Amino acid sequence: IPLFGILCGMLAIYTEHRQKMALIEKGIKPEELRRTEARKPENMVIGGLVLVGIGLAFLVTKILGGLTTWLMLPGFILLFIGIALTVSYFLTREAKKEQ
Repeated sequence: IPLFGILCGMLAIYTEHRQKMALIEKGIKPEELRRTEARKPENMVIGGLVLVGIGLAFLVTKILGGLTTWLMLPGFILLFIGIALTVSYFLTREAKKEQ
């Protein structure tokens, strides 16, 4: 199993190298390609809302009596991570508007 993992890692490195060489042959610099693949703020709000939904699902199930007290902690953690991601989306959106 460790040998299989090492071979998979070597194959991934070799494939990435071949991809970069093909881009260079076509006249595209790999660094320029990375700059165009910037993170989209929409992904942050989608992830935040998904986590809020999962956290609320935990908490609503607890309120209805289906979960133990120990499962409230993951519910609150996911809820507040989701809220933080959603708020950070709106903050970064406002900052981009000012620029």
